[in-house]
Amino acid sequence: MQMEMCTKNYELENKYISPKDISHKLDQSIDNIIEKAGFIKYNIEKKSVCTNGGNYLGLLYEIDIKGKTKAGDKELNLFVKSVIPGESDLQIINVSDIYKIELFTYKELAKIFEELQEEAKVPEDERFKMVKSYDASNREVIIMENVSKKGFITGHRMDVVSLKFAEMAMKELAKFHAFSFVLKKTHPDFFENHIKTIKMPYHCGEQFHEFVDSITKIAMNNINEDVKARVEKFCEGIANKFERHYNDDKVKHCLCHGDYRPNNILMKIVDGEVSQIIPVDYQLLFYGCPIMDILYFIINSTDKAFRRAHMSNLKDLYHKTMTKFLKYFDIDVNSVYPRHKFEKEFKDKLDYGLIFALIFLPFMFASEDDIPDVTKHDMSSLSFRVDDKYKSRIQGVIEDYIEWGIL
Repeated sequence: MQMEMCTKNYELENKYISPKDISHKLDQSIDNIIEKAGFIKYNIEKKSVCTNGGNYLGLLYEIDIKGKTKAGDKELNLFVKSVIPGESDLQIINVSDIYKIELFTYKELAKIFEELQEEAKVPEDERFKMVKSYDASNREVIIMENVSKKGFITGHRMDVVSLKFAEMAMKELAKFHAFSFVLKKTHPDFFENHIKTIKMPYHCGEQFHEFVDSITKIAMNNINEDVKARVEKFCEGIANKFERHYNDDKVKHCLCHGDYRPNNILMKIVDGEVSQIIPVDYQLLFYGCPIMDILYFIINSTDKAFRRAHMSNLKDLYHKTMTKFLKYFDIDVNSVYPRHKFEKEFKDKLDYGLIFALIFLPFMFASEDDIPDVTKHDMSSLSFRVDDKYKSRIQGVIEDYIEWGIL
């Protein structure tokens, strides 16, 4: 059965968005959900969610709606992400653009992925899963099911993940990447017009260069003296290196998550072990090289000891999972992303992990009493304290990259 594609345009003007406007939009969306659910009487409880540095690009809320319908008692548990009021451009990234991308992902791609897996008869326990979203979502607010009510949680942003979690995360990432190859085969026009056209989320202009020069000083202040000269040398032109990785057309194959880290992967723990995970937060989605997502996760989520013990196995698991998942859609991985190509690109892209660590790892280790407010600071001179854990983590990254021949 051929699916009929209907892609909407979620354009949002780059303009000032007032808190009043956001509140009104959210109220309208909640009213829409209440009406559609058939509530006769209801009570609404709303509370803000503090992530302690886990989220920088929006305001988060939990909204519980409890009441009665003609069929009886009913309860809806919602999780809402809204645009930061008054801020549509954070100098290095455009907030309106990333909300447009996330809206597209939850309202369009999620449905397409579900239908593709249904048609291919992918077993339920092997499907790529996404959190349910509501049609009442719009350009200012994304509304999803609050799966924390079902026992899903996130780990702390500074923790090293467990091996079980890392393995499950690699499997889900491989499935997510594989969908681009599936769409290219089954819906080539949609792929060309709505997948390949998703650009990198960052503005790499003068302000970005100033931001990078400022933020890399945090790493320089936390690494051993004997390696500083090597790192300083690597940092020459690092903003240009960062941009080149995103714009390298030779290795663009699929949609990349762009922010694949533990804070954006919900997990359910049963008897002390991770039993399920669900990736979330697709704001930084872009069409590019899948290796960038892999390195982003590994460098952000593990330490030197973990990488030494498990990185090779995680790479192997990723490619084997993609191979198996693509078979459900009658696609031979060797025709789209053979192992030798994967290994070559991993080697060629390896330095991206170091670039990412020097620029963005400080945000993951921002002290909880000094979380930077990126909406009010000049990004070109951003400065904040990092947790004591940052020093050992960044030093381990530096030592790995010396060992791997990059530094």
